This record gives sequence, C-alpha cells and structure tokens, in this order.
Amino acid sequence: MKIFLTWNSSDPEIILSTLKGQSNKIVYWLANRGEKYKPSETIFHNLLDALSGIPAKGIDMSGFLPPGKDLIERLHKVESLILTMMNRAKTGKLQTDERKHLYYNMLQYWYGVLKKYKPDIIINQTIPHDISSYLVYELGHLLNIKTIVLEDAETTDRTLIYTDFWQGSDNLHKELKKNQDKNFSLKDLSNDLQEYYKLQTDPNRNSAPNGTIVSMDIIRNRYSKSNSLVHRLKRLKKYLKEESLLKLIMQSINSRLEQNLKKEYKSIQIEPDFNKKFIYVALQVQPECTTSPQGDVFVDQVLMIETLSASLPPGWIIYVKEHPIQWIRRGIRFFYYRYQGYYKKIAELKNVQVIPVEINTYTLINKSQAVATVTGTAAWEAILRSKPSLVFGYPWYRDCSEIFKVKDVESCKNAFKKIASGFVVNQQKIINYLKCFDNATIHGYICPDLEKTSKLTKQESLNNILQGILLEIEKNNN
Repeated sequence: MKIFLTWNSSDPEIILSTLKGQSNKIVYWLANRGEKYKPSETIFHNLLDALSGIPAKGIDMSGFLPPGKDLIERLHKVESLILTMMNRAKTGKLQTDERKHLYYNMLQYWYGVLKKYKPDIIINQTIPHDISSYLVYELGHLLNIKTIVLEDAETTDRTLIYTDFWQGSDNLHKELKKNQDKNFSLKDLSNDLQEYYKLQTDPNRNSAPNGTIVSMDIIRNRYSKSNSLVHRLKRLKKYLKEESLLKLIMQSINSRLEQNLKKEYKSIQIEPDFNKKFIYVALQVQPECTTSPQGDVFVDQVLMIETLSASLPPGWIIYVKEHPIQWIRRGIRFFYYRYQGYYKKIAELKNVQVIPVEINTYTLINKSQAVATVTGTAAWEAILRSKPSLVFGYPWYRDCSEIFKVKDVESCKNAFKKIASGFVVNQQKIINYLKCFDNATIHGYICPDLEKTSKLTKQESLNNILQGILLEIEKNNN
C-alpha cells in the first residue's frame, strides 16, 4: 500500500514506523518539520515551500504538463475555495491574477505528483485547510484515491475519521442508521461523554467546560502574557526576515492612532434588548479551518448574515457578536477577513445589530430564539441547552438531527417557520446521537491543547488514532 501522508508532529518517528510496519510504503510526506526522520524511499516536502509553489527536492517535473481546460473546469469550486485560502501567509499579498496563476502551477505540480507516484491512499492529520494539502485532497477524490481525514470533536478527547469530510463520518452514519429506532439513556454513554453532557446542559454554567478545545481556560493560557510574548517574538523574527524594523514600528503606531477593527466595532456596537425576539449570530475566528474550507461559500460570514436578514420573521432581529479571541489572536489591524468597513457592513443590514464582545455567549444563547453560525461551537452548545440552531457549513456535529442545516434564504425561512411555530429541541434525540457518536469515534485527540486535560496520555491517544487509521487502511485492502 503506497501512502501519501500529510502530518505535522514534533515526534513523527512513531507515526512513520507504525504506518510503514504494516507492509506499507510512504511515497510522499508533506509536513513543516521532521525531514531527518523520513524513510529513505520517501519524498519529503516542506509545507512552507509547498505553499509558495516550490517543488520538493529531487522531483523531476519534466513530465508534468500544464492543466487543461477540462481539469480546471472540474475543479472550479476547489479553485474558488483555494483563492480564499490564499489570504493566509505570503500569498495574501498576491493580486487575483497572480493567485490564479499560482493555483494553476500548483494544480500542474500536484496532479503530476499523484499521477507519477500513484498513492493508494492519502492520509490527512486534520481537515486539509492549507492550499497544498487541500488541493491534494480534492485531486485524490478526482482520481479515485482513498482519503483519510481526522477531525477533533469539540467535546472531549474524541476524534472523527472521514473518507470524505464534505459527506461526514461513514462510521457515524452506520451507527445512526443501525440505531435509528432505539432510545438510549445517559448511562449508556461512556463516562467522558456523560460528564460532558451534564456540564453542558447545566443551566448555571456560563463558560465552556475544561477539556474541550474551546475551553476559555485553554484559550487564556494560549494567549497569556508569557505565551503571547513568545508568540510575538517568533512573529517579529519572521517579520524581520522579510520587512524592516522601521516599517514594523510605523505599522504598530498607525494601528493604534488610526482607525482599526476594535475602534470600528465599538463605534457601532449597541447594547442588546433581551425583551426582543432575536437570533444570536456568533462570528468565528478567521482564518481558520472551521470556515475555510468547512464553511464552503459561507467563509464569507457577511453572506451568512445577509441570508439570515432576508429570512427573518416579522419583528425579529439579529444580534451579531465577534469572537472574543479574534483581536487577541490576529490583532486589531484590518486584514483580508476583517477589512475596513467589515463591521459597518454588517450593522447596516436590515434588522441586524452588532453587540459588545463582552456579553456572555451563554446569556445570549439562553435569551435568543435561536443561534446561527457557520460551523461554530455556539450552535452545538445551544441545542444542548434546548435552543434551536442553524448551521451553514460542515461542522463535526452536522449529523445531529436537532440541528437545522441551512444554505440559502428558502432553507432559513423554513427553519424560522418551524422555530416560530414552537419547535423544541429533543434531548432524547441528542442523547441517541451522542451514543452513536460514542461508538463511531476514536478515543484520542489531535489538538495538542487537549493533552493538558485528557485522561489519556499523549502516547495512548496517538496509539488509538493510529489503530483507527490502520483499520481504515485495512478496509482498502479488502
């Protein structure tokens, strides 16, 4: 079995040896570090080089032909998503035509690589969300190469495994079908999910439980003064390789003296009136995998809000709140995902108001008629509190029957009609879903933050995940 591997790890030896130990051959490895561990027969490609369109060392591209019209047309959706992904890193500075041509060059390269080395399977450590790994993933599907994709579920230390992340987990779908006529009790869940469910359904809880990816304790630690200083020093070192110190100083001064994201937001924010019927829209941090690619076209969160605005029942309004770590993580300067006028554009929409970031998200969930987001955790947390939710993208919890999956004005209007008519979230169905989720997931984690709170050691988690991958590979052999 020939494997194309996309995996970043501080200690990749175990991963490489486990995958090789099953009579497999890793023909290509895309990662940002670890070249010294690569097997002799493996081509290592530094991810940063790949994102700049630089081929792997030793690759003969003489037989890689420019992509033709038919191939480009079959990947029009992929092209659109990738042009947005290019907002990240150095490619964000490119003009539209430069981005398109870089994409065509990458398409030529990766199509050539897959045709030349003919992997039987492509393994992704996470949902592919950089230009190169995402293009490889989509080309793999085009060429009928099996793909394996992992995703942390934002509950406890659980991981879903996909062969197509757009379609969801095959294992979960089988469990849902097998158990569609059964009702389970909370005691039927594993201990970790029982504890999680009890915490999330506690009406007195007003923050994310420890041990979840979105736990504010984890976020606070990640962006604490000490960690923030280390992060900023790393960014400074990287920046000074490309730009001058004077330019950096001037940009820092200008961002504080001139208009910025925080100033624009605060200039238009309005205190919410909880006596009104409202939809709570929780904006998501960008750039992130959760909107690109998982949001699909709704990576444009303004489009989501416009769709909701055009669908509202009479007398209802929309309260929009920025994610509490957006400015901490990405800064207050305008950029591609939060351009100048971004918040003003939202506030100018009919029946839409921007509200202070400081307002507690659980208060908003509890007081709202419903919650809407692209793929955010707020929608999942809402249904656990028996509050209806609308989701526009492809989150890990998409297969829960109590979520309204929407994509346009018509589907939003249908959802709002049901909600206005008294739709009630069925907690029995959520428990049934969690039982199926329990059976279908791998007990392990990808996100390093979960190591701090999981009862599994790092090694136990990795072993469980690798065993899950090997089972999927075995399916390919049968």
